[in-house]
Amino acid sequence: GDSIQSEVAEKAILAELALSASEDVQVHGAPIKTKARMREKVKSFLEEEGLEDEEVPLPLTACILDPVRASVVCNGPRSILEHAAWFMEHGNAHGLPTVRVKNKFAIQNSKVYDGYRDLMISVMYTGEKGLKIIGEVQLHDHRMYALKVKMHKLYKVKRATSADQIQ
Repeated sequence: GDSIQSEVAEKAILAELALSASEDVQVHGAPIKTKARMREKVKSFLEEEGLEDEEVPLPLTACILDPVRASVVCNGPRSILEHAAWFMEHGNAHGLPTVRVKNKFAIQNSKVYDGYRDLMISVMYTGEKGLKIIGEVQLHDHRMYALKVKMHKLYKVKRATSADQIQ
């Protein structure tokens, strides 16, 4: 519950402090993903894969890789790569080892949702009692991030299946 969220937030703040020492980045936290949104993502995953709940050999939550997330806004490709390297090399020392990297700059246009590009690093946080949670660090170019912020309402409308999902 709340104590896990505070522990994850504390680790994320440590990593953010290390990153924000660099003058060419901005770090933005995001609200913790709601249960309702996680259910939507699981449903979407099952539909995309053509699966039913009982056909999945792993916990359905395994396809939720961003319940806790932050954006690192960089000034160009070199900065994105430098900060990605920092997370992959030093994240473990901050309690956030890298478990997955998804580079949407390297994916074909037809496979990128609405053409948006970024680099996403999934990190694993382990709490004092051994509970593990995956979080996501999204590395953006500052121009793409500005566009993402402007387009977010449209994105929410597009993915919504009912009017009450639009806030």
